[in-house]
Amino acid sequence: MTSLTIEYRVENDLIGSLKVPANALYGIQTQRAIELYPVNGEKRLSDYPQLIKGMLRVKKIAAQVNLNIGELEPLLAQGILKVINELLLGLPLDQFPIHACHGGGGISTNMNINEVIANKVNRDFFSSALGHYTPLHPNDHINLNNSTSDAQTTACHFAVIEQWQTLEASIDALTNEFKTQGKKWQYEQKIARTCLQDAVEMSFSDLFSGYQSLIERNKNRLEQDISELYQINLGGNIIGRKGDCSDAFFEQIIDQVNDEMCSQLFRHNDNLFDASQNHDDLISIANRLDLFARGLMKIAKDFRLMSSGPETGFGELSIPAVQPGSSAMPGKVNPTIPEYLVQCCMQVCGRCYSIQMTQDHGELDLNVWQSIVIHNLLDVMTCLENGIKAFTQHCLANVRPNSERNEYNINTLIPTLIRLKKEKGYTYASDIFKQSQGDIAFIRKHLIIKT
Repeated sequence: MTSLTIEYRVENDLIGSLKVPANALYGIQTQRAIELYPVNGEKRLSDYPQLIKGMLRVKKIAAQVNLNIGELEPLLAQGILKVINELLLGLPLDQFPIHACHGGGGISTNMNINEVIANKVNRDFFSSALGHYTPLHPNDHINLNNSTSDAQTTACHFAVIEQWQTLEASIDALTNEFKTQGKKWQYEQKIARTCLQDAVEMSFSDLFSGYQSLIERNKNRLEQDISELYQINLGGNIIGRKGDCSDAFFEQIIDQVNDEMCSQLFRHNDNLFDASQNHDDLISIANRLDLFARGLMKIAKDFRLMSSGPETGFGELSIPAVQPGSSAMPGKVNPTIPEYLVQCCMQVCGRCYSIQMTQDHGELDLNVWQSIVIHNLLDVMTCLENGIKAFTQHCLANVRPNSERNEYNINTLIPTLIRLKKEKGYTYASDIFKQSQGDIAFIRKHLIIKT
């Protein structure tokens, strides 16, 4: 048996020297993060391509402005811009192996990006050995006029805005499916329930319109929160003190952001110190997603109840059978898709709580917990998207009311008494109920309009 021999190069930094895989585009600071923060089955930076792309775009924007203002040599700038464009077209995800969450306010993420860009430019454009960082240096050139703080915050905003587009599409599909099913079953009646007790009759169109309204309202509120992410602190550098980058860079950076992102919406935060101290704009989105998840959970649980049975449950609604329900009970089919959505929503609520905690612990001039915010937030959005898609496609799209059961239900005791109340008043209906001793035939005799 032969074992693969891994070749290494040796790099040096403030702490000392360290071996780095010889062909790795990343460098010593990334290697330190790999060794300090074991992944052990958890997520890596490579699991979040949206964030990597966001960081690459920030570095591209910074390089272009640094070129424009004469602070970056044209040959170096051209190499940076070309390499970043190549990386954006095809991310080498294995070059971003660090733990998704790490100490230092995101420094490992920032340096992983810086080192990959610098090494690739030096190798591809200047035939320089990996890890030598000449003529291009990850700190002096890639990090020029930006820092971990403002670069990662801005990249987080880019990533969430991008992720919102796919989540929004799944929400729209769910809304449209409820609209379709409401129209399809608009003449099908069912019994409503309050406090889990029989109440008035209603149509499936009415029921689904309520769900649709909840979803649309939450989407509209989410859109408002997402719009706040167009305020960015790029140029605010470490703590929001714009003097830590050149004045010319600060003046031009927003125009370059809008050019790169094909937008006219990006602008600086009103207070850059606030933007470094707090990330409540991202937390606000988490809060909204938490509330939305709880609404979706209610809908999914309603579907479980309405489809319960087949003989001794509510049995008002048939949902598609998508897999066998029991290894021990032949013929049993479970509401697995609504239950999948419920579990997605539970995961969302837990992750959102982790995000909310970071505001409490953001001491002094920089909230350093942004890694856990962005990775949990992207996970939340993906988890919701997956749950919504599954529920829309594999459950809601082929739902069917059980007409016979629903017809029986809407002619039971409470709906009949409500009809009597509408015809002859509450007191009269109450008196008849007392006399009937639960005999519904006796109550029906007193109706003007017979059912």
